[in-house]
Amino acid sequence: MTTIKLLHSSLLPLQGGINFRDQGGNLAKDGRRVKSGLLLRAGSLDRLTVDDCHYLSQMPLTQIIDYRDADEVQTRPDVLWQGVDYENIPANPLSDDVNANFGKLTDESLASFNAVDFMTRLYNQLPFNNRAYRYLTQVMQQPSSGALVQHCAVGKDRTGIGSAIVLLTLGADRNTVIEDYMLTETTLAPYRKEILSHMSAHLNEQHGIDSLSYVMSAKESFIGTALHAIDQRYGNTDNWLEQEFGLTPGIRARVQDKYLTA
Repeated sequence: MTTIKLLHSSLLPLQGGINFRDQGGNLAKDGRRVKSGLLLRAGSLDRLTVDDCHYLSQMPLTQIIDYRDADEVQTRPDVLWQGVDYENIPANPLSDDVNANFGKLTDESLASFNAVDFMTRLYNQLPFNNRAYRYLTQVMQQPSSGALVQHCAVGKDRTGIGSAIVLLTLGADRNTVIEDYMLTETTLAPYRKEILSHMSAHLNEQHGIDSLSYVMSAKESFIGTALHAIDQRYGNTDNWLEQEFGLTPGIRARVQDKYLTA
């Protein structure tokens, strides 16, 4: 495989990966760490090369959970490899408003788009009654499941909440969840620059570019909005995990033994 310069040690050395990184190494409150190579997060997998697929098949990465809307998948279907199971379960509660199908964005569609309001509503709604995350937690509970990657278009919002669920289930504290989320501001940077450059050539109004730049950023206020909404509804994240996903203390202990190492 061609030598690839990585912006962060958590990124996998993939030629066509978008923000494709390993949550391994994150610390749980009991002092154990997340095992490497089992829980991964990413953006779209449509640009993976043959070498990338060979690399991922050796991990072995056996489960893909794709959170994108149907039109996103149709426009940019994932590249799959032998031995991997693929499930597309949309996680976007605001799919009627907008999604990350950048090809549909025009000056007209973005003219009245309020990026701040959209992101606030998105993060207030993502954590609740979300079938995609219920599926994620069910896969994590399967004793024989191999490595999994959860992803959306750029691996930030829908995947960001999914990744927070992973870390909180494994006993990480909020600071670790926030740090893992905010790392995307660095690891997504090359793809974000590419998309903004491409869209700048197709959009005439600065409002559209500014809005797109905002929604493609990773801000602590975004993940903070979700955590605050969880606290308001459930009191704390432990209650949320149990009541939304059935992750009782006993089930979480078994999942932690599966994914954590001393």
